[in-house]
Amino acid sequence: MALLTMCWLASCSTDDTNDQMVVYDLENITYGGQGIYEGEWTVNKQVVDTARLKVTNVFKVRLPEAYLGFLCFEEEYYSSVNPSIIEYRKQPVTLSYIDQGYTTNAIFSSFSSTEKSYNGTMLFTNVSFTVAINGVDHQVDLLSEEPGSAVFRNDNGLWTIGITINNFLVTNTQTHEVQMRAPHAPIALYYNAKKRIQ
Repeated sequence: MALLTMCWLASCSTDDTNDQMVVYDLENITYGGQGIYEGEWTVNKQVVDTARLKVTNVFKVRLPEAYLGFLCFEEEYYSSVNPSIIEYRKQPVTLSYIDQGYTTNAIFSSFSSTEKSYNGTMLFTNVSFTVAINGVDHQVDLLSEEPGSAVFRNDNGLWTIGITINNFLVTNTQTHEVQMRAPHAPIALYYNAKKRIQ
């Protein structure tokens, strides 16, 4: 959340200097963030996939599975898996979120993430997806040192979602074998809604 908040605040104009962050229970506040959006997944400001986002009391969005799968399975770093035997499900995932605070221009939320200790380090499971490798399902958990976060901008009516990936936890659902795989560097994955379509 801190990374996404800093990025958003850096993009604000000087007219926003009077905004103050107020954190409290937003359970009874309603706002126009619900709907269906078209948007892009980006890493290092490069578009890696496009997807639709449906916002109700949860987020539903398809992850950039092929991009994440390449980093997790196909890169030379983990070249033991032949990409021709990987089948991506391309199904939307559900992200539960909790509103954390607001300014006059934005509402800030964080994901309801599961926190576990892995090798003595506390990591959050922000979201998971499933791929079939040679016909066997594997669950891929995206692990992070902090919960994922989201910002709804009141001025443009659009969402930005941020997920940092420090590790991939891969579970063979048939044998229950678990492997922790670390990318070369933490991945800052963003979903930027471009327009509301419904």
